[in-house]
Amino acid sequence: MLTLLQHKIPVKREYIRSYVVTHERDDQGEIKLRKLLKCKETNPSVRLSFDNYFAKKESEGPKMVHIDKNCVTRPLSGDLDFKELFQEAISARAGLSFVKTADTNTEWTPNLLAEAILAIDPNGRGVDVRTVQNWFQDNDKGISSENIVCLARVFGMGDPDAIAAWRKELRAANKRLASKRKARRESDGKTLADENDNDSSSDRKKDGSQNKRSSLAGLSEKLFTSVDGLSIAIFVWAGFFLLCLMSFVIGNHDLTYLARPDLTKQVGFFWSLSWPIECLFLYPTSFLLIAHLVSFWKRERRAMAQSKEQQGTWNELIYGLRLPFWLVAIVAFVVVFTAQWGGVYLLGLTQRDTPDLVDWILVAKLRPDIVSIWEALLVSLLAFFYSGLIYWFYFTGLLLLFAISDDYSKKTKLPDPHFDCCSVELVGEKLQKVIFRWTVIGMLAATAIQLNAIYLKSDGETSLSWLAGDFLAGLGSHTTKWGFMGQSSASSLTSSMLLLLHVALYGLCTTKVRSAMRPFQIQSFGSKRLMGEDNTGRWCIFHDPLLKQFCVLGLLFLNFSLLGKFVGFTLLLSTSLLIAVASICWPEKGSELHPRTNK
Repeated sequence: MLTLLQHKIPVKREYIRSYVVTHERDDQGEIKLRKLLKCKETNPSVRLSFDNYFAKKESEGPKMVHIDKNCVTRPLSGDLDFKELFQEAISARAGLSFVKTADTNTEWTPNLLAEAILAIDPNGRGVDVRTVQNWFQDNDKGISSENIVCLARVFGMGDPDAIAAWRKELRAANKRLASKRKARRESDGKTLADENDNDSSSDRKKDGSQNKRSSLAGLSEKLFTSVDGLSIAIFVWAGFFLLCLMSFVIGNHDLTYLARPDLTKQVGFFWSLSWPIECLFLYPTSFLLIAHLVSFWKRERRAMAQSKEQQGTWNELIYGLRLPFWLVAIVAFVVVFTAQWGGVYLLGLTQRDTPDLVDWILVAKLRPDIVSIWEALLVSLLAFFYSGLIYWFYFTGLLLLFAISDDYSKKTKLPDPHFDCCSVELVGEKLQKVIFRWTVIGMLAATAIQLNAIYLKSDGETSLSWLAGDFLAGLGSHTTKWGFMGQSSASSLTSSMLLLLHVALYGLCTTKVRSAMRPFQIQSFGSKRLMGEDNTGRWCIFHDPLLKQFCVLGLLFLNFSLLGKFVGFTLLLSTSLLIAVASICWPEKGSELHPRTNK
């Protein structure tokens, strides 16, 4: 009788009056009802207890979740929103009998529900634990269509009719929640942007808050939060196509010069190995990556904060970094723009001597019949002002990446009691993946700059023929070997500094994130939250992807160091590029932190 009352097993009154029942779980996790004793052979008080129990349940009124005699749950049609329907299902322990647990008194928890969804998901992706926690919390967040399908499978316990009913009712309940949320926003006079803002209304009303938002630090952060960084990417693409148009108009898009009596070298803008690769692919990708991370972290830090008085707001954090943001702007426009343009191109175009290294701008000194000096000065001014803006965006992204890593390290020292170790690790692993991907993209950008400088110093006729010839020579199918013309380039120093900057930032951010994760990893290992149990009863955990990251970054560093050092270096270059692109695009399954399940 106690087993019945504790687990709320629905059984017909007539069956209860005939038998005293209990339940147990078999290997498939199904509940079996079995006969122990006939009611006439038991104490009469037992029958009275059963009658009182069912009389009480009948007087409570209609429920929104129906449980049939086979313990299969179905939702009843009603006007509940998603939060209300979910709480009804959780209270009724819908689908819990379908889950294999050691404790028969188990109630639904976020971790247990996430494990159940992962076990029943045919794609094996599951649902993030933080998402499941949002379902349990008292908020106005709904559920996605994909997660509705997964949740319906769990609540329906494999019954097709029940799954279909749950899917239909969950979708209707989610729409009701969205309608309530919209009505509440309209009544409060709030917009969607106000809802996603991390700062509370009281914080925004404080004196000086507007100055914080209008400061250089606030404006820099807004660049990455505006339309999830798409505005910056569009600006980079638009600027690049403007350069293409200008170079085409003045005629240095496809321009050669006589490097030696026996060598006509192509140095046109369209043949550059750095500008198209960086502006079309690398920099926009990195900006979108940082923008996504900033939006993600603003949501997560709000969930991790115990109180705004204790933890501070995101705007206050950014405003506290106003000096580094100013330094970033100074470096971008003074060092990159003024020094590089004024010291290299302005002097190179105005002096009488032949420039040490001829590129698509300085070629005007050797081909004034095609490009005049004034045209080259104008194009170079616009090109390197555009380059200064890009580096400002880029260094701002570096600073935001460091700020998020440092903020994560501080937040984990004062975690919210409801923010479990699994969620802390999930956030940390996501930060680590973004740090790695950003570093790889930065090292590829440095490689592109260095590769272009090496080509300009080499005796290759065109950039593509030079690379193809070196590749074939490395394979032994090409007898002609390339050499250098004895020129020097300031781009080699720029690319080396950019590479070292990314390596140092990766080490610093990784140290902060991993040191913050370590206590929670130990706790998670001890509590078995992130592990699954196999058939032998032994517990195992997924491997740490950090070693793979070290190998990829080490390969990229080695490739950068050996660029142009030997004939056939393009074999190492192509291999490292393929591995780098694969490491960026392919997800790290081992870092998803889902529990392992047996199929």
